[in-house]
Amino acid sequence: MRKAEGFSLVFLVLIGSFAGFRVVIPNANCDAEGWQVDVYTQKDPYNGIGFGQPSDSFESQETVFLHAYLTYNMAPVQHADVYFRVFGPANPIENLTASLSALTDESGTANANFTIPRPPVDAETITFGTWTAIAYIPENASDSVTFKVGYTVELVELRVVDEDPPRGGWLDVEVSIGSIAMTPKNGTLALTLFDSLNGVVGFLMESFATDANGTIVNRTFVIPKSAGVGPSIVNASLLAPSGAPYGPSRSVSFVISLLGDLNFDNRVNVVDVAIVSAAFGSYPGHSRWDPRADIDKDNSIGVRDVSVVARHFGDTHP
Repeated sequence: MRKAEGFSLVFLVLIGSFAGFRVVIPNANCDAEGWQVDVYTQKDPYNGIGFGQPSDSFESQETVFLHAYLTYNMAPVQHADVYFRVFGPANPIENLTASLSALTDESGTANANFTIPRPPVDAETITFGTWTAIAYIPENASDSVTFKVGYTVELVELRVVDEDPPRGGWLDVEVSIGSIAMTPKNGTLALTLFDSLNGVVGFLMESFATDANGTIVNRTFVIPKSAGVGPSIVNASLLAPSGAPYGPSRSVSFVISLLGDLNFDNRVNVVDVAIVSAAFGSYPGHSRWDPRADIDKDNSIGVRDVSVVARHFGDTHP
C-alpha cells in the first residue's frame, strides 16, 4: 500500500436539494479471514466497536476522534493506509462531507479526527442529525459508524397547565426533557416566573436525570398576592453538572389575573358573583359545574370560593 504523509481534513460543502444528496457506503468485508476494518470513536462505552455499530452522540464544535483497527486474517496490520469519509446529515441547505487518511500504528490502528462545525447561519439544520463515518482500504474492506449530533440534553417542551392563574392561586408548569445520548445524563433544571412588572414571583432549581427516553417534570407554583396582574412569563433552562447550559432556554407566557375575577375582565363585580353563585354546590360532571368558580382547586364549588369573590369584590386592574 502507498505510504501516506499524514492526514488532512477538507470539508466540502455541497449546496443542493435534499433529494440530490446521497451517501454510498462500500460493502463491509465481515468475513473472519482476509482484510478487516473496524471504525469507532472515543465515546466509551458506546464507541461503535464492532462492524456497523453506532457511537454515542456529539455536540456542535466537539472533536470526533476516529479510530480504524485494520487486520488481515485477524492479525493487526501496521503502517498501512486507511481512508476515511465523513458525511453530515442530508438537509436542504448545505451537505457537509470530509475526507481524511492516516497510517496504522504499531497496534494496527489508524487515527484521525475532525471537529463538528457550527455554521454562523442555520447551524442546527445543517449539522444536527445523524452523521456517518466510513473507514476503508483499497482491498475492498470497510466499516461504518453512525452518531447523532445535537444538544445532548434539550428542553423539548415547556407549558403551563393553567394559563390564567389569579394572584394567590396556583400555576402548574410542565417541562419535557429529552436526550440524544446513549448514557443517562443529569444536571439542574431552573424555572423562573416573572410577572407583568418583570418581578420574580417564583423560582426553582432542582436536579434532574434523563436518558434516551426523556423525562417529564411537573411543578406547582403559588402566585404571590402581591404579583403584578397581566401578561407574565415562565423561563426554563437546563444546566450541565459543570454549570454550562445544555442548550437554549425556553419561555412560555401566561396571565396573572385578579383573585376573584372569574371571567378575566380585570374587575371583580356582579358578573363574577353570578358565576360562582350559579356553580355553587357543583363538582366535576355536575350539570352546573364551572371550573372558573373552583378558586381553591378542590374540585367543588363551596363557601371558600364564594368568600374569595366577596372579599375581593370591587377590585380592578387598569
